[in-house]
Amino acid sequence: MKTTLWAAAFAALSLVAAPGARAEYPDRPINLIVPFPPGGTADNMARALQPALQRALKQTVVVINRPGAGGAIGVSQVANAPADGYTILCSLLSVASLPEQAVVNKQKPPFTLEQLTPVAMLSAEPVAMVVPEASPYKTFPELIAAAKARPDALTYGSTGFFGEVHVRTAAFADTAHIKVRHIPYQGGGPLVTALVAGEVDFALLSRSLSLTQVKAGRLKYLATAGDEPWTDPAGLPRMKDGGVDFDSVAGTALFISSGTPEAVERKIRQAVEAAAGDPEFKKIVSSAGGEVKYSAGHKFAAFWASYVKSIAAITHRIAATETREVAK
Repeated sequence: MKTTLWAAAFAALSLVAAPGARAEYPDRPINLIVPFPPGGTADNMARALQPALQRALKQTVVVINRPGAGGAIGVSQVANAPADGYTILCSLLSVASLPEQAVVNKQKPPFTLEQLTPVAMLSAEPVAMVVPEASPYKTFPELIAAAKARPDALTYGSTGFFGEVHVRTAAFADTAHIKVRHIPYQGGGPLVTALVAGEVDFALLSRSLSLTQVKAGRLKYLATAGDEPWTDPAGLPRMKDGGVDFDSVAGTALFISSGTPEAVERKIRQAVEAAAGDPEFKKIVSSAGGEVKYSAGHKFAAFWASYVKSIAAITHRIAATETREVAK
């Protein structure tokens, strides 16, 4: 009889304590923040990842676009969010330049990179020089020759000042020994639209951001970066074959707020790893011209540290040599 009474008492205490107890993660929907407008590389990746991540976490994942200030608004939301794993950032790697941008502009950084914990890299896509279908430049060497003959006459588009495409193209121009004029747009979608319309002469874009318009006959590839030849489309010349030995990839990665409990961080990383290996996710990314290249743990952390250092140097170079110009 006493045993029964004690059991009942403990059961009652458990019921009283339950409302204050911490539920197992995740017990409510998770926000996947994209700091850019819809239609860009990071947005496409997040929307492809969403169903696979939901399956892995057995919880609703909501993709939310928070564009503005070159990505700073969306990244700041994640950096300053509660460190509980319910706010995850899906972004281009180039957001690493945002705090440094504020420094060179003598402003207070909206966040620090120490506020973000890298979870995993999802993709490292190949990059190519892309021009409008009606471009007068039929080959990569033709465009380079024109740029050298008329410094600052040719224009290139980017996803925003100090954004990934801007930083990439500034490094390319240094390597090619050319001077070209930068026109920033508000994200990947607007940039592609402007390029199709012939508002700029070229852009250095990832395959997933450009392939649909190339296949539709609105854009065309002149040359690819790096050593590895493309298979879709096949037969494209490499930049190095045209005299410019340049390599670049468009990387997309996931981050969470620093200070997130280790058990929650581990669960997120395991779910992302499972999602990255999901056949349906790979199929969606591949059909859009992307390529899943999962990397996590110490390997990604080391890459991220190196990337942050290199992009800071390029950011300072851009700030010292370029003047701001915006798309009309």
